[in-house]
Amino acid sequence: MNPSNQEDTDPMPHCLQTPFDREVDAKPEPDWLPHGPTIAAIERGEDLPRLPSRAAKRPHRHWWGLGSDCCYIVIKSGAYLMACWVMAMGLPLMFLLLLTGGQMDMTFAFMGSLFGAFVDATPDRQYAFASQATWLLIALATAVAAWRLPRFLGEVSDGLKTWRKES
Repeated sequence: MNPSNQEDTDPMPHCLQTPFDREVDAKPEPDWLPHGPTIAAIERGEDLPRLPSRAAKRPHRHWWGLGSDCCYIVIKSGAYLMACWVMAMGLPLMFLLLLTGGQMDMTFAFMGSLFGAFVDATPDRQYAFASQATWLLIALATAVAAWRLPRFLGEVSDGLKTWRKES
């Protein structure tokens, strides 16, 4: 088909007018307007209804969700404190091994001498030594706990976030 023949047989206008292009002379009724009822209510002096809140409401947390969080924190903190105490009790032994150069026979000989002297001491000296050793171990456990605390809090926070996402 020749394009020049197509133009001759099927003339196409340059400006199309569709129903959407024409101006329509329609006058809507006053009640048709979307804000008509609101305007009428204001004119009558009525209270307007409240608009719905756009903020999403927080989901209701049940007691078992809080209970599971508390159980998680208690179990995690128990394991943390136990690990701190094990480290605090093991550090003096590690220090003693360091002093003896890693020789176990020297370490046990020193411990035997220390505990032998403890048994032979008078009760007031035993009490003084036990009291000082107790305070030293409590201070050591506190130092270990303070050193590990930021990491522990981060682990608990991450654990609580993952628990909440899964449920």
